[in-house]
Amino acid sequence: MSANATLRAGGGIPGRPGGEGGPHDARGSGPAWPQGARRTGLWVFMVVVSTLFGLFGVAYMMRAAYDDWRPITYVPWQLYCSTGLLVLCSLTWELARRHVAAGRREAARSTSIGALLLSAMFVLSQLYAWQAMTAADYSVAANPANSFFYLITGLHAAHVLGGMVAGAFAVRRAGEEIGLCAQYWHFLFVLWLVVFALLYLVTPELVRAFCTTIGIPVR
Repeated sequence: MSANATLRAGGGIPGRPGGEGGPHDARGSGPAWPQGARRTGLWVFMVVVSTLFGLFGVAYMMRAAYDDWRPITYVPWQLYCSTGLLVLCSLTWELARRHVAAGRREAARSTSIGALLLSAMFVLSQLYAWQAMTAADYSVAANPANSFFYLITGLHAAHVLGGMVAGAFAVRRAGEEIGLCAQYWHFLFVLWLVVFALLYLVTPELVRAFCTTIGIPVR
């Protein structure tokens, strides 16, 4: 038997289309990215995003130590609404992930669509919150604290929008990618809680006390 005949009998060349050695999409639409690599990539991305927000948090606290800093005391109700919507997003993605694990692809797809709709509502709630802040005389240029508020919450909303784009592709496939979306939305929810605490719980007095304790001079 020739080598070509042997390869044909064995299902093709390993690692190429038709063979058993290469990672391919179950639908035959091309090479599939291994799930382990996807999850690793997501973890790397979340570390990068955490570092970015951490740097903004440090800049926020350093700027808060200045005398011209005016803390934001107004909390629009839309921010509480945004928090609730993000909780629902996280729970809905988790439910979709469990549907995938149980092999219920259609249920996973419909649940994921619901999660995307909730995410869109979160972004709209953020827009309304910014309008409420502006109406209450907390405009972007009024005070450095206001500028940080719009910057940090806007950056978080941008990452939600980016996740929605990736989530739309995950809904189309209704596969293990939904589990990655669930993980990412859990991360976004925790990140939002940190952002909320930074904006409303970290006061200039707290920052000055901390800087004095560790020996950093403040103005």
